[in-house]
Amino acid sequence: MPRSTQSNPDRLKRLAYNEEQRNQKPGHCNKFLHAVIDPDFLREPHGSQVLPKLTELGCKYELEPQPTPSTVTFYRTVPSTVSTTGAVTETRIDEPFAVLLLDGATFLSYVRNYELLTIVRTVKEQLRAATVDKRLSLLVFGLVSYCRANRGSVGRRQTEHALTEVQLFEDVSHQLLETAEQVATFVSQLARSIAERPYKQQQTDRYASEQGDQYFGNEKKGCVRVEGTAGLQQLFQAQLIKVPSVTLEIAEAILGAYPTLNALLQAFRDAGDEAAPNLLAPITIRRAGGPIAASARRIGPELSRKIYLLYTATNPTQEL
Repeated sequence: MPRSTQSNPDRLKRLAYNEEQRNQKPGHCNKFLHAVIDPDFLREPHGSQVLPKLTELGCKYELEPQPTPSTVTFYRTVPSTVSTTGAVTETRIDEPFAVLLLDGATFLSYVRNYELLTIVRTVKEQLRAATVDKRLSLLVFGLVSYCRANRGSVGRRQTEHALTEVQLFEDVSHQLLETAEQVATFVSQLARSIAERPYKQQQTDRYASEQGDQYFGNEKKGCVRVEGTAGLQQLFQAQLIKVPSVTLEIAEAILGAYPTLNALLQAFRDAGDEAAPNLLAPITIRRAGGPIAASARRIGPELSRKIYLLYTATNPTQEL
């Protein structure tokens, strides 16, 4: 066998690239994400399940006082090969996301005194001074329970106004949570999304750069991949099957007469407005690919009309 002409440094670079791509994939990327959690975030009753959820996800976590109490920030470590000996170092990348948790009583005190927007801005400034700009998510724990026990504390309209202000002026989303399970689930779901962000961004950039050569593409099972003209017929068939009452046999019957969507649309135009709705009605349906019997079913006028409207209607509220 001929010896490989690839030099050792080139081979190491290739191996490092393959390892980087593997580490970005869902299921592998979680172990490189770190959640930095302020100890106050884990206080009872809201924080008891956060650490088990992160452990289940495979993310690392660190308990460390934050510039603002009851906050969580994130960073990822990126391993990189730096020498021909295989020595590996880790690069830290701070993620632009953070979570702030307020209990119901504290939250309502800020709302009552018209301080919520100021507090949120202060928190964002503190987090910005520590690392990079953060997109903040606000968790309000036990608000419903507190309001039930302290009726008349703050009006609903004032509360909604305060939450709308922080969303409009500071781009801060919020969640009203009542159980420790909900808090842990939110943190773990956010961590997973952050961990998978580089992979999803890579996929988006790859498909965007291939527009013109590739119209549809997906890694998941059951999706139709189209490159150039290859796969267009399968995509057309998949579209038809999504129509209620259209089975695989019916879709195959339509494709037998009109192999592409363009051919069907041209046939609708050639038939004219009066005949087009019934264009597909006389097409015979083969049962499971078998022979056509004397009593073979046909598509019929009702289903033909639905398919016609699906592809030709210009009214967005048109019902099939």
